[in-house]
Amino acid sequence: MGDKLFYRPRNPLWSTVGAYLGGPTPSRKDDPAVAFDPNGVEYHELYGHGPTTRLRWTEVRAVAVLPGPVEGRQALCVYPLHELPAPDIPVSEMWSGTGPGLANYFRMLFGTPISVHLHHVRGPSLGKLAKHLPAWTEGRIPLTWTRPA
Repeated sequence: MGDKLFYRPRNPLWSTVGAYLGGPTPSRKDDPAVAFDPNGVEYHELYGHGPTTRLRWTEVRAVAVLPGPVEGRQALCVYPLHELPAPDIPVSEMWSGTGPGLANYFRMLFGTPISVHLHHVRGPSLGKLAKHLPAWTEGRIPLTWTRPA
């Protein structure tokens, strides 16, 4: 499938080097990842293992780039048409920085658990995603730079 646009964790080594040089916190190999293609969205809660959520384009209401919790950083967010069930996670992991805890944090920050911090992922330009979304969704979903209503 040549039209797949995949945003996956950066190489941890280069991400760590960048952090030591004053960049953002380093990505981890098990950070979330998200892929877009003509059939819909595939979200990996932990890249390479763990739960994967798949949504067809008819199940998505918006795709947006939003400001992250740190100045100058952004998140790529997918908003399902219907609320996704909250994961059943222990209280001790509720606000962890990985897996279900991170999804819970994303839900609080962005209104959706399907999100990736752009400084933690590598992948195609947002321009490519903006170009493909209208074609894949019959013009229904553009890439926006604001929180959907």
